[in-house]
This record gives sequence, structure tokens and C-alpha cells, in this order.
Amino acid sequence: MSDNSEIILSQVLQDQNEAIAPEMSPPDFFEAFCAEQATKEYELSYEEIQAGIVDGEHDGGIDSFYTFLDGECVGEEVGFTLPKKSAELEVVIIQSKSTSGFSETPIDKMISSLRRLLSLSQDFNELTQYNSEVKSRADIFRKSYKRLASKFPSLKIKVIYACTKSITDVHQNTQLKAQELVTAIRSLFDEAEVNFEFWGAKELLILARTKPTQSFELTFDQSLNGSNGYVALVKLRNFYRFLLGGGSEIRSDLFEANVRDYQGSTEVNQEISNTLESGGTDDFWWFNNGVTILASRASSGGSIITIENPQIVNGLQTSSEIGRFFSNLESDDSRSVMVKVVASENEEVRDKIIKATNSQNQVPLASLRATDKIQRDIEHHLKANGYFYDRRKNLYKNEGKPAAKIISIALMAQAVMTLFRGEPDNARARPSSLIKDDAVYSSIFSDSFALDAYLVAASTIRMIELKLKETDGLVARDRNNIRFYVLFWVCALKSKSISLNADRVSKLKDQISGDDVSDAISEVWQLFSDAGGTDQTAKGPSFKEEVKDKVKNKIQALFQQSEV
Repeated sequence: MSDNSEIILSQVLQDQNEAIAPEMSPPDFFEAFCAEQATKEYELSYEEIQAGIVDGEHDGGIDSFYTFLDGECVGEEVGFTLPKKSAELEVVIIQSKSTSGFSETPIDKMISSLRRLLSLSQDFNELTQYNSEVKSRADIFRKSYKRLASKFPSLKIKVIYACTKSITDVHQNTQLKAQELVTAIRSLFDEAEVNFEFWGAKELLILARTKPTQSFELTFDQSLNGSNGYVALVKLRNFYRFLLGGGSEIRSDLFEANVRDYQGSTEVNQEISNTLESGGTDDFWWFNNGVTILASRASSGGSIITIENPQIVNGLQTSSEIGRFFSNLESDDSRSVMVKVVASENEEVRDKIIKATNSQNQVPLASLRATDKIQRDIEHHLKANGYFYDRRKNLYKNEGKPAAKIISIALMAQAVMTLFRGEPDNARARPSSLIKDDAVYSSIFSDSFALDAYLVAASTIRMIELKLKETDGLVARDRNNIRFYVLFWVCALKSKSISLNADRVSKLKDQISGDDVSDAISEVWQLFSDAGGTDQTAKGPSFKEEVKDKVKNKIQALFQQSEV
């Protein structure tokens, strides 16, 4: 007989499946659900979650695979800047079963697979028994680890076996298999922290009910109140508690609007550290500029300021050094830091504050893209048409909006790179770096472009992704490789021009049908398969030119037919 947790979990899964991703089958949604719970502390977007799902034929018993560097998800490009400080690399591997209880077989498969996939010396070309998705995600880890070797990174590997049943059903032999898997991984990485966890219905429900903390409390000693904010002296230990946000580690999401990461042992940071370490009777805030927190709302009661949606927009280095120094909450330190809290619900005002504050630092313009007027305009226009532009990462995910209706800045950049510049190859090859180049950015995001062009890009790429999932014989990597070529094909053919621009694309609003997309998928998939059907094929310029030539011939044929 099912216990209450199993019954409730079943209803939660059904309700969320219908509300968030009705196009997904229950087993597929369960995989995504488990992946979201397993990576919740990293606050991944729906697209990042989907990118890590590798389930399918020849997956080696692995359903999802994620690599994180200092709390940030590492993507296919592995293009991170080497950290100045010691690095922490974390791997999360998930096996999720929605149709049966826990058994030894899935763990046996993972033992065999992970011995090969995690080995730094393994030639992946020899691993023909595994699909390209699982090899690609494992290779992200291997490349990251090798690149960080000189930094001697700490390594944590967590393997999760999730099931809709109770963990009380886990047989002793299955538990022994889990220990065997841990031993196998530790034989590859002596210094790694390796953990295996069984997640049943009860554990999944607890995780599902855990919501990201959006409201923080800051305890102060003295404060000066203004019309829209506060200036307060806050004990170091109380400010450290604020940084933890109720958890055991500093909340990285507090610093998302502060575009500079922690800079390590610079001269300034060393001075901050020395001031903290020196102790004495001199107060800390005498020697430090303090911290600025931007909030949507802030209210004071007694000696506590309640802050909604806080963002530390100035003082990241100070905050980081306090975090490093004040890891012991029992420490008796009476010194204070000066904290300024500015509250505004006006997004344009908030963006101006973020941009103005960050502009005091030497940071690349690309880091401030989300605050640009065109980005706010796109968000407003898409929202009015039933889509949610994720200008502020995970805002709409946390509000429970349907996954298929949420469009990230990165996906929009890929789509309009394909359409406005005719570069589906670069859209596929450089998914995370398109908006870092000023010239490229200004060519795809401009106030002079019709907003309907961005709506067409968003709605069409989502329609394509849905149709690709419905197409038999295509795995996730195939879909990822051809989706931007399909986007170019269908829009060019509908516009009767391979020289697309924002104006031409905007005129395609409500003009592209499901049949148009299905026909484009069939044509592009055949061309892609004939050209080799690999990642390199999709990322190279040769296939792009082949697609353009084919579309051009079809357009010419259409003109000839119209003249007859």
C-alpha cells in the first residue's frame, strides 16, 4: 500500500506537470523534477536543467549530469576564467525512476559507466556504448577538472538515486551497491568528497516544498531612516548571518546584480582582511566604505530591517572578506559595518542604481546587458503576448510560469543571431558568449528593431523545440544541433529571402504554422544527416552555407511557380 508521501508526491507531480510543462510526458517530467530538486541550491533556469538531462538509449544508467564551478553551472563551452583563488568543482549525477522501486540494476549500470566516463585518461571515442549526450556532459567535467588542475580544486561528487517510492523499501543489497559505487569513484579521485543519496517520496516532497528565500532580515544597532531606505550600523556577526540567508553558506544570489565576482587576494581585499584580523578597539566601519543593498521593499521593526529581494550592488569584496573571516558565529566581535539599504519597486530606477553602482568598477559592458532599455522593452512586449523574458534569471520560474513560455536572454540571443545575422552555426557553437561582444550585441539588440521581431524569434524557436520533441528518432543532441537551422529555414522560406533582418522577421508574426515547422525539420534533418550529423557539423560554416543554398533554391522555385 502506498504511504501518504507517495500519494501526495503523485498529485504534486501531476499538478506541476500540467501547470509548468504540459507537453512533457510524466516520466520525462519526473526526470526534470528530480534534476530541479537536486540542483535547487544553484538556481538553474529551465534551459540549464534540460541541458543536463541525458536520459535515453545507451545512457549508462545516468539520467542527468551537471558540473558546477564555485556554484556556477559549467556549460558546453567550458569557457570560464581561471579563478584567482582555490576552486571548488562539484558534480551532481542523477538516476530517477518513476515507475518502480529501488533496485540494484541501475546502480550496477552507473558503477560500470562512471568508472569510464569520469576517468581523465579514457578515450571517449572508444566508448561507443554510450550516447553522445552523456559523454558530452561527462566531458564538461573532465575538461573543467583538467583546466583547473594547477589550482588544485576541491572536488565533490554527489550521486542521487531518486524514486517515487519510500527509501524504507531500499534493500540492504542495494545499499551495499551504493557503497560500491562510492568506492569506485574514490578510486579515481583520492581527495574527492563522494556521496550517494537515496531520495524517496518523502525526501522529494521536502525538497519540492523548499522555496528560495526572497525575504531577508538584517539586525542593526543604529540606523538613520530615509523616505526610501536606511543607513545602518550592523554588527559583523549579524551581517554575516544576513549573508547566509538562513542557510549554512553565503547566498551567491545576493550578488547577482554586482557584476564583479570576488577578486581574491588583491591589495584592497588584503587590506580589508587585515582590518578584520587586527581586532582592537577601532571600529571596522571607520576604515571601510560599507555595503549598499538594493531592495524591492524594506521595512523596519524594532532593531530589524526586513528586506525583500535584496541585491548587494556595492561591497561584494567587503562582504566576501567578512564571510571568510566570520565563519565562526560564536566569535565575540563587537565591531560594525555600515550598510545602506535603498528600496524601490520601479524596475527602471532599480536598473539605473545597479548600472550606476557597477559602473564605478572596471567591468565589461556585457555584464550589464540585462539593465538595457531594449531588454526591458522586450520583456514587456513578450509578456503582453504570453511569453516571459527571463531578463532577471529565474524570476518567472520562481513565479511558477510554464517552462515553455520562459525565454532566457541567452536563448533569445541565439535565436536573433540566427535570424538577424544569418549565423545559426555561431548560435549553436557559442551559446553563452554571443552577448559579450559589443559589436555583436548591438547588431542583434537595438531600440530601432521592431519588438515583434523578438516575439517571432521567441514563439518560433519554442514551436520548433516542441515539434522536435515530437519527432521520432531524434535525441536531445540532435534537437540541439539542428534547432537554429530549422529556425533559419522556416523564417527564410516564409519571408522568401535568405537575407533576413529584424523588419522582415517582424512581419512573420502569426504567419508560421506547425506544418511549416514540421516540413523544415524534415528537410534540415535530412541535410544534417547527409553532412555527417555531428556536433562539429552543426558548429561549422560549411553546413550553414549548404542550408542557405538549399533554401535559396526553394525560394527561387517558389518565384518561378508564381510566374507560371
